[in-house]
Amino acid sequence: MGIGGGLRKLRESRIALAATLIGVIAAVVLVLVLALQEKPPKAVAKTAPSPTASTTPTPKPSPTPTLPNTFAYISLQPGDCFDSPAFTRSLKVLTKRACTDPHDAEVVQLATLPDGLADYAAVVHQSLTLCQPLDAAAYRKQSIKKLQYYELYPSFADYQHGGRHTVTCALSGGSYLGSQKLLAPLAR
Repeated sequence: MGIGGGLRKLRESRIALAATLIGVIAAVVLVLVLALQEKPPKAVAKTAPSPTASTTPTPKPSPTPTLPNTFAYISLQPGDCFDSPAFTRSLKVLTKRACTDPHDAEVVQLATLPDGLADYAAVVHQSLTLCQPLDAAAYRKQSIKKLQYYELYPSFADYQHGGRHTVTCALSGGSYLGSQKLLAPLAR
């Protein structure tokens, strides 16, 4: 093998080395892309635009919270004010508050779920269906328009086996991530 053959082998080995490096880099990039895609995106709550004086606002139900609205049951009645772990992160359970003190939400009405719902999705759907007209009627009476509908409903196990069929319909001081404390009772 002469100088020409040795140079050809050197060039081929350099090409092979470059191809190997490119393959390794491509594999690392692929692994990073796949790893980043496997992480679920963080939920971002959308805040409703503030209504103008010329339109009659129709608020939408609050965005899905990071915590479900199936907290340990406490006896809440229409007119009761409370703080919720969905808004007040330092809380672990719903806590009644005086309506004259800062609070997260106020109960508008209670509704009763029908018997025979098949799963948790049906409990949630029926809860929202029952509360929407009640929350909307209460919302229309308020001078504060940065309110959101807020429902507390039983877990499927509590509904099915615990006999809990009560849904608590409430208005809160805004969306979960941008809520403001209410400072007074709602208008009746």
